[in-house]
Amino acid sequence: MSVLDRILFPKKKTNLVKVYSHPRSGTHFLEAFIAKNFYPNKDLMVPLVTWGHWANRSVNENGNPYGKLFGSHYFPYRIQEQGPKVYIARDGRAVAYSIWKTPNFLHPDLKGISFSDFLRTPLDWQGSPASKTDAKRTIFEHWDLHLQRWMAFAENKPDVLITTYESLVDDPFTVYSNIHTAFFANSAMLSKAELDPIKKAVGLLPNKAVKNSWEDSFTNEDQEYFEKMSTNQLYN
Repeated sequence: MSVLDRILFPKKKTNLVKVYSHPRSGTHFLEAFIAKNFYPNKDLMVPLVTWGHWANRSVNENGNPYGKLFGSHYFPYRIQEQGPKVYIARDGRAVAYSIWKTPNFLHPDLKGISFSDFLRTPLDWQGSPASKTDAKRTIFEHWDLHLQRWMAFAENKPDVLITTYESLVDDPFTVYSNIHTAFFANSAMLSKAELDPIKKAVGLLPNKAVKNSWEDSFTNEDQEYFEKMSTNQLYN
């Protein structure tokens, strides 16, 4: 981090476990999971949530009941807070599909763009769709770099845990156990029967917790393009 970054993004300390992710990776899903199973009696409400693409921002006046657990969608060099962090990764194909089909995540000029064309169109944002940039990476390039940077950032850092959307769907108790071991080792563990796996859809325009909803929208050429762009060990 440069001197300028230290001035623009000063460190802040927090004791709450914060959730970080690439957009549309299950951020609210994990926030709700942590809130229900680790902070059941704590007020985590953020009353107003501004979201969406920088050219088409929206405000959710219902707020986010778990919003105080949100870290950011930024690359790790911009992280402002010191404290426990969980980064949730998700298959880049699901991420791309979710961004494409979710209102307010694309520039208005791209309205009606086909999924295949979207996959190959450079983005005009960095980290979060709210941040205008000239980086011009495609969604797969952006996702792959984001995941790689976070995995490198987490190495040898006991206050940073990497988990996945897929494991939260398939094996929530193991995700719970990993978070408990990393950040709540001095408190009693819940049993599997006591665990709340969050079956209800949560978040801004939530999707059902389905791992492979993208499959019917991918052509063979799209799959080959993803395999060419993906360099990380989680989804190769």
